[in-house]
Amino acid sequence: MRTSITIRLCCLVIVALAVVVIFAGCGDSKSDNPTATPIGFTGETSEDEKVNRTEENRQMDMLMWYDADNSPSVSDRPQRGWFPLLENNTQTVTVDGHFRVTTPLLGLYDQRKPAVIRQHLYWIYSLGCNGIIVDYTNCPTTYRDLKGDSFYKFTFGLYKNIEGMLKTASEETQFAAPKITVALRMNARDYTKLQGVLDDMYALYEMYPDAWYKFDDGTENASKPFIEIFVDFDVIAEYFKENKKLEKDDRFNIRFTNGYLGQYSQENADGSAALSPESEFWYFVENIDDEEAGEGMYKVLYKKGENNSVEQMVAWASVHRGYLEWDELNNKINGKTTFERTLRGVKELSPSALIVARWNYALAWLSQPQEGLSLYESTHIEPNEDFGFLVFDNVKKNLYDINNWKELVPPTPSVQYEFDGALFIGLEEFPTEYRISDDKDNMGEWVYYNINDGIEIPKEYEGKTCYIQTRNTYGESQIGEYNKQ
Repeated sequence: MRTSITIRLCCLVIVALAVVVIFAGCGDSKSDNPTATPIGFTGETSEDEKVNRTEENRQMDMLMWYDADNSPSVSDRPQRGWFPLLENNTQTVTVDGHFRVTTPLLGLYDQRKPAVIRQHLYWIYSLGCNGIIVDYTNCPTTYRDLKGDSFYKFTFGLYKNIEGMLKTASEETQFAAPKITVALRMNARDYTKLQGVLDDMYALYEMYPDAWYKFDDGTENASKPFIEIFVDFDVIAEYFKENKKLEKDDRFNIRFTNGYLGQYSQENADGSAALSPESEFWYFVENIDDEEAGEGMYKVLYKKGENNSVEQMVAWASVHRGYLEWDELNNKINGKTTFERTLRGVKELSPSALIVARWNYALAWLSQPQEGLSLYESTHIEPNEDFGFLVFDNVKKNLYDINNWKELVPPTPSVQYEFDGALFIGLEEFPTEYRISDDKDNMGEWVYYNINDGIEIPKEYEGKTCYIQTRNTYGESQIGEYNKQ
C-alpha cells in the first residue's frame, strides 16, 4: 500500500508543479482603484512581533467546515461511498450528476475509520484550527424516526461518523485535537423534528463532553456545547423583517445560520457591514463585492458580539459567484488568493470565531453549480492528488499570520519509537511530508507523512544508517540519521 502511495506521489509532484505555474499567473492584474477602504489588509506581522504557537497565544477560535459522509456505511455511492471521478476535472462539468473532482492523498477513505479521522484531525490542527464544524444539514429528522426508511442509512451512518470523530478526538494524546461541533438543519419551523436531532446531539455530547466545542461568547451559555442550525431563507426574512424569533434549546449555545446574510447587515462608515449583537445568526457564505476596495475584493462582514466586540467572520478558499461563475481556488488578483481576499479585515477586527471553509467538498454537480463544477470551481483544502499541499499551505500561512505565530520548519526528525517495521517521529512544527534514503546526497521523493503508518524502512536498509528529512508549509528540516539494526 505504501509503495502505491509513493508512486502516486511521484506523479503528484509533477502535477503540483504544473498547478503552481497555472496559479501563479491566474488573474494577477492591477486594480483600477489602488486605494482600499479603512478595513483592509494589515500586512504581515514583523518577525519581532511573532510568537511561538500556543493555544494561549491564539487570537481567535478557527473552525474548519467539514463533511463526514464519505463512507460505505453512510451512502451507496458507486465507489465505496464515493462519487466517480470527473473526467477532464480541470474543465467545468458538462453533464448532470454527482462527481468528485479529485482524489484525496489518503485515497478513497472510509470516514468511519479512526485512522482516517486522526489524520484529518492532525492536518486540520496543523493548519491552525482548534475546532471543526461537521455538516449534518442533510439530516433534519432524527435517525430514530427513520428506521425502515431509505434515508436511515445516511442519517444514522453520519451520526456514527460524528460519534467516531468525538471518540477519536477525546483519545488523542500527541497533539491538541480540534474540538468538534455540528451544523444541523431545521426545515420551515418544524421544531418537533429539530428537537429529535438536538436530542441525538446532546446524547453525543454527554458521551464525549471534553471533545465538544464550546464558544466563549461572554455569556452564561459559554459553558454549554455550541451548535449551529441552518434555517430556510423565508424564515430568515421573517426573523429580520418581522421580528419573528426562533425557539432555542437551553442545553446548547446556539447560532442560526445560512448563506447571504449580508442583505440583513447594517452598513458602517468604513464600508464594512455587521449583524447586530442582538441577532442570533452567524455568517456562512457571502459574495458581495466591495468595488471601492479594488478588483476582486469582498465586502467585510462580521457579527457583532457583547460590548461592541466582533463575534464571528467567515473565509472561503473559493467562492461561488452565481450560476456557473466561481472565484476559483487560489485565483490570484493583485497577488492575493481567493482565500486571502475573503479574509480581508479578519486580522484587524479579530473576531472571537472564524469559520474556515471548506475541508473536503471536492464536488461537481451541474444542476447545483453552487456545490461545485470542477477541480478549481469547488472548495477543498484537504491535500489531494492534483494540488498536493498547495491550497492547504496557502490557508495555513494566512491563519498563522492572523495569530502572529512564528513560521518554523520542523526540527531535525527524532524517532520516537519503532513499530512493525515503521518509524514514528515527533510532531513538533507539524511535519506533513518526509523522504528517506540510505544516501544523504540523494534523498529521493517526498511522501506525505501519515501519523498512523509512520515511515516505512525498506528491508535493504537493515544494518545501515538511513537518512530522514521532513518538511512542512515553511520549508525543510535538517537531515536526521537513524541506524536500522
